[in-house]
Amino acid sequence: MIWRRISFICFLIIIHIIVTIQIAESSDASQVRCSSRCVAENCNSIGIRYGKYCGVGWTGCPGEKPCDDLDACCQIHDDCVEKKGMTNVKCHEKFKRCIKKVQKSGKPGFSNDCPYDTAVPTMQQGMDMAILFSQFGNSKLEL
Repeated sequence: MIWRRISFICFLIIIHIIVTIQIAESSDASQVRCSSRCVAENCNSIGIRYGKYCGVGWTGCPGEKPCDDLDACCQIHDDCVEKKGMTNVKCHEKFKRCIKKVQKSGKPGFSNDCPYDTAVPTMQQGMDMAILFSQFGNSKLEL
């Protein structure tokens, strides 16, 4: 049983390292701290940047309006994790419900290069990983 737990922990560490490397590779060191323009980059990878608010380490400047409904979900998520912490699973679950609702709305997003049908599944996978890592630090988790 202990080896199974150790194997699972090693698996999570490897996944974390891969994700960290991908995010670092997709980051531009010259980037400003907040965004005032709508972007659509890396739409089918963990390094996605969408709108002004969507993406790890990517957020809109104070007072900036979201680019579309999906970006608004990201703004709400940013506000939630800023108040409650990055490991708050309720913030992540609320975000997943929000983006699913946006996808089901049938409305087009601001970007033709990064449609909701591409961006939403990428964001869902990212949130699933965030939830997994949040639970990993939770002592109540049963492996």
